[in-house]
Amino acid sequence: MSDFKRFDLKNLDDLRAALDQRGLELPISNNLAILGEKVVLAGRTLANRFVVQPMEGVDGDPVTGAPGELTLRRYRRFAGGGSGLIWAESLAVVPEGASGARQLRVTRENLDAYKRLVDATRQSALDEAGHAVTCVVQLTHSGRYSRPGGVVTPLKAQDNPELDRALGMEDLKPVSDDYLMRLQDAFVDSACLMAQAGFDGIDMKAVHGYLVAELLGARQREGRFGGSYENRTRFLRECVQRMMEELPPSCFVTTRTTVLEPSPWPYGWGVAERGVKGGQGQTAWTLDLSEPKRLMRELAGMGVPLFNVSMGYPRFQPYMNRPHDNPLAGKAAPPEYPLEGVVRFQQIAREMQRGAPELPLVTAGLAWLRHLMPQVAAGLVEQGWCTLIGQGRGAFAYPNSVRDILEKGLMNPRKCCITCSLCSQIMADGLGRGGCPVRDKDIYGPELVKGRAWAKQQEEKR
Repeated sequence: MSDFKRFDLKNLDDLRAALDQRGLELPISNNLAILGEKVVLAGRTLANRFVVQPMEGVDGDPVTGAPGELTLRRYRRFAGGGSGLIWAESLAVVPEGASGARQLRVTRENLDAYKRLVDATRQSALDEAGHAVTCVVQLTHSGRYSRPGGVVTPLKAQDNPELDRALGMEDLKPVSDDYLMRLQDAFVDSACLMAQAGFDGIDMKAVHGYLVAELLGARQREGRFGGSYENRTRFLRECVQRMMEELPPSCFVTTRTTVLEPSPWPYGWGVAERGVKGGQGQTAWTLDLSEPKRLMRELAGMGVPLFNVSMGYPRFQPYMNRPHDNPLAGKAAPPEYPLEGVVRFQQIAREMQRGAPELPLVTAGLAWLRHLMPQVAAGLVEQGWCTLIGQGRGAFAYPNSVRDILEKGLMNPRKCCITCSLCSQIMADGLGRGGCPVRDKDIYGPELVKGRAWAKQQEEKR
């Protein structure tokens, strides 16, 4: 790994020099027209190759779980900014699976609020961007990171010594198979409600160490949902199958799924045994995408029309899925030059895309490139590394970036995300509502200040 260094690239020549200096590879192309190409997906036609990724705004009603006014504002801005697909943030399907007091939640009582959200999103796309937009919604259970009502109340899928020690969960028992069977019902019921709300697609979230993702690596778990590959992927596959059977034909099912949960063997996903003993008798891991590729192909065979990838545990290795310049408060700087993280993410996405070239794949992790992102994105698509380009933090900071790229052929450096992690800081603090305190400071600057003050009070109490 190279020494950490903040972004200082002025142009594509600087980017090429930085790649060459470190022996890294990223495709670069000035053919930005390729990013404006239409993509056929599940009987729909996306207006372009851009996707707004699911970034939590933690701005739901803490009592009802319904979207609030800032939620509506965010999605209007996302849709008006020009992306062809809006991948709405994770909605908790059961109260105990919420990541915080303001996470959006699915209930029968707040269905009308989600209908208004979808209608407002679609209208903004038509009014501002001049095209229809496809809307996908992500369903989740936060597992180890559950904080219903703001109270830390974890639920885990398996014993994992490394994570258990880091999170103080050594004495916590994994959830039962009976609980998981009931949870399947909650996922399917929530999917049906969101189809009624008007979403085009439902995402079974399986990333970043949350409950469904943790099951994928549960080799040490006993019972119906652990041990063999078939058992570990059962929950996800069965939920997808049941959703497909119960949803109307107009609503498709997809998944944002991890391809690398990097825990020491025999834990984790997308890993293989390296054979080197580590602490606590654990064995080091090495990257092995054979199981993630197998799962992707199986889901495609079931009728899943696209695949959205991510990797890593953001609370422990945020540099893996969101390369950044500034860490969260009190955390260490990334252990590598962020460009290395950008390249790693894209190369792993390339391997996944090659595993099922007919299946549209969404990549991410490009925000660190700032105004140089469009040419890299064009190169990724041109060279077949991916099909669709996802923006998460970048959409928070610069919601109309897609229109600037496609209409002007560039991004304004003064509007780009600066990968300062402040949007993530708001989420981590657990009180403020999330957005970009730098580019949207009138609204989110006070939210950051409020959350930081509250978090420091909690630290002092401990």
